[in-house]
Amino acid sequence: MTVMTDALVPALEDAREAHEAVIDRFRADVTITPPGPYRQMLERQVDDVQNSIQRIEHQVRELRPRSGLVGDTLEIARSISRSAVRTAMLPLAIGSTLATEMLRGRWPNDERRLLRNAEDEYAVTARALAACRAGQSIAEEARDQATADLLAALRRQDQELLERLEASVADRARAVAAAANGFRVENGGGLADAAARAVRTAADRVQDVAQSSGRRARGAAEGAVREMPDATRMAEEVQGAVTREQELPIPRFSQLSVDDVKRQLRSLSQSDLTVIEGYERTHANRPGVLDAIEQLRGSEPWEGYDTMNPDKITAQLQNVPSGVARQVLEYERRHRQRQEVISAAEARAAQ
Repeated sequence: MTVMTDALVPALEDAREAHEAVIDRFRADVTITPPGPYRQMLERQVDDVQNSIQRIEHQVRELRPRSGLVGDTLEIARSISRSAVRTAMLPLAIGSTLATEMLRGRWPNDERRLLRNAEDEYAVTARALAACRAGQSIAEEARDQATADLLAALRRQDQELLERLEASVADRARAVAAAANGFRVENGGGLADAAARAVRTAADRVQDVAQSSGRRARGAAEGAVREMPDATRMAEEVQGAVTREQELPIPRFSQLSVDDVKRQLRSLSQSDLTVIEGYERTHANRPGVLDAIEQLRGSEPWEGYDTMNPDKITAQLQNVPSGVARQVLEYERRHRQRQEVISAAEARAAQ
């Protein structure tokens, strides 16, 4: 129970930092938002979120006397709580990606700026929501009802704000499309409808991030995490959903056949596979590609394996148990199939 209590303070600090980012974002956007209801909403939200921060800080002061030794388990809990808020680091350029591809850069600058601001507002609010959800789960596991109730209340506020911002992104996308030279927007169709669908897709994935991060946070506070955190994977899938094709780890992705894609998937890291999966699900959604990605799923033999070159892997194999070498052998045969790594793993596994 002591470990769980110690985990509450960093979880609350994560929530505070996430809400401070909301204030910074909203204040910056107020300065360039035309007078009207939307600007007034942003100004009201700054006051409301400031009040939320004060409530979090009060709860931190209440808990600090009870917080003791912070060990490795706390660091894992902190890491998972932070991974839950990675969504804010993702460029949720939903409307801008769609419009840029369709209008080829012919956006009016003012409308485009307002749309991008709305996207950024949506992103930081999603971060705050996910941070509260992760912290609430830790508090519930620690049986600290006061902290759980506080974070639950803040999470509901963030959810309500996120829904308003979701509508704002769609409205801004419609304004961009309507103002574009030679582009006509019909109700319920065209770019505006596509942008709205994309926003809803991202919103659903943000909710999945928040929910799964809470489950993983509880497990992290009690023991080691052996697989990719659910929140991290979902955040990377959201990233894939809103990433432009030219930024994907496979060049000319949409122009490749399923077989061509499958051949290139083997060379990707687990993280890159997740990004590709997110993009594919929100675009072509080809079963052959998604099935191939699923078959390549698996835990790395050790942390950071996918980022290492063959020479470094071969060198590290000299110092690992034979069981780990067998994991490398199995993983490498399924993925990159680099003969030098396979040979080194076979030699080590045989010792």
